[in-house]
Amino acid sequence: MSMRIFLLIMIKFILPIALFIAAVYGISYFWSNSSSKGKKMIAIGLITALLAGISLTIYLIFD
Repeated sequence: MSMRIFLLIMIKFILPIALFIAAVYGISYFWSNSSSKGKKMIAIGLITALLAGISLTIYLIFD
């Protein structure tokens, strides 16, 4: 039973935090190693992902 609780805590809390840290590190790494055109593409991709995430969240809240 305690192993199941541990896995549930890991999936709900530890895994999202680890994924967020990895995403921030990855974006920072690619940002620092890219040209101005690459930085523009990264910015456009991040803005698109942010708008899609906000739109999906709003849709799921009101659905």
